[in-house]
Amino acid sequence: MVARAKKLREPKLGKAQAGPAGPTAKLVTAKTRKGRRILEARAPKLVEDAKRSLVLYGNQTSQRIKDVLTDLHKIKRTESVKYTRRNENVRPFEVGGEASLEFYARKGGCGLFALGSHSKKRPHNLVLGRIYDGHLYDAVELGVDEYESIASFGNRATGAHLGNKPAVVFVGEKFESHLPLKQLKSTLLDYFRGEQVRVFLFLWVCWLGSG
Repeated sequence: MVARAKKLREPKLGKAQAGPAGPTAKLVTAKTRKGRRILEARAPKLVEDAKRSLVLYGNQTSQRIKDVLTDLHKIKRTESVKYTRRNENVRPFEVGGEASLEFYARKGGCGLFALGSHSKKRPHNLVLGRIYDGHLYDAVELGVDEYESIASFGNRATGAHLGNKPAVVFVGEKFESHLPLKQLKSTLLDYFRGEQVRVFLFLWVCWLGSG
């Protein structure tokens, strides 16, 4: 995929509700067994589960962007939720445009999202971002100039298995110093990280030959 960077939304934590005496917190308690299971699943863990991804379309979408979103959904598989309907109200870079996005993310328990759209001013547009505590944390906007789908590789693309991790390589010092590229690197690594590996298994193969 050949992409061009367009826009950046810097990290921002969720807003706390402030009252007359300052910020207040609401304690949520479960009244049913199902509710307790949901709260236990959302509770902090020593080793966090893999972040789920929300994949959705904007108001208009090109075939190229549909292919990109389809492949992103395939790569995440069991850690992805895909909506195929158009979402005209999802605009992460506009004030109030993140409300529907945050609702869908909370509904699906997603901490990542991929939004695809297409227009004359923003052709083949892809937005990748992160959700923190139910609120939009940050987002990076990209334009996809060229793309080869997984299906276009034929049988060569059938070797990947569930749980495999892609190799992501960043070339250039600007990925460490330039803010937009630094955030793009962080977002991509977060998106494709998947489940944290707890145990590494090394297999040593010894070849024994005679004299």
